Amino acid sequence: MKTRIRIKKSSILKMTAMIADGQVTKVDSIKVQSENNLFGYDSYTYLTWDDFEAVLTMDELTRAVIVVFFNKMKYSPLEGDHGICFVNPALISPSTRKDTFYYLDSLSSGDFNMQLKQIVDLSMVLYTTQSGSNKRVKQNWVNVMCPVQPGYTECGYYMLRFIKGILEEGIEVLVKDNLKDGKVEYTTDVIDEIHEELSEFVTGFIYR
Repeated sequence: MKTRIRIKKSSILKMTAMIADGQVTKVDSIKVQSENNLFGYDSYTYLTWDDFEAVLTMDELTRAVIVVFFNKMKYSPLEGDHGICFVNPALISPSTRKDTFYYLDSLSSGDFNMQLKQIVDLSMVLYTTQSGSNKRVKQNWVNVMCPVQPGYTECGYYMLRFIKGILEEGIEVLVKDNLKDGKVEYTTDVIDEIHEELSEFVTGFIYR
C-alpha cells in the first residue's frame, strides 16, 4: 500500500481515510449521477476504493474522481454563459464566441502540441460546416504561461486548480496571462487546498 501523503496534518483527510476504509471497502462501487446533465446528457460515474485511495495517496487522479469533481465546479461563482468550455488532455479553454483557444500545459512551458492543435482546428471546421454556418473559421491560439508540475502524477491536481482559477476569476485570468502569477510551480499549500476540497466533496457521495 502506498503512503497516504500529508494525512496527519489534515483533519479533512483523516476523516476521508476513516470513511473510505470503513465504508467504501464494503461495496463494489458508489454510483454518482452528474448534476443537471453536466455533460449535456444523463451520465453516471462509479467511484471505487481505488479512486479514494488515489486521492489519499496523492497519486495520479483517476478519471472518475475528476469527472465527479466537475459537478462541484459547475456551481462556481462565475455566473451565466461566458462561452468557456474545457477540453483535456493538456488543457484547452476555448472562448467560442471569439474562436480563441487558450492552451495550458502543466508538463511543459514550451510550444503547442501541434497534433492536438490540428485535431481541434479540424473539429471546429467540421462543427461550423455541420451547423450550416458559412462563417470562415480561423482559430486564434494563445499559449498561456502556467505553473509547471514537478513530477508526472500531479496532472489532475494542476488541471483542477487551473479550471478553478479560471471559473473564479473569469476568462480575464487567461487574457492577462496572469494564471502563473509569477510562480514556477504551485506551492504545497495550494495543492493541499485542492486535495482537501476534492476529498471532502468525493466523500460526501458515500452516504447519499
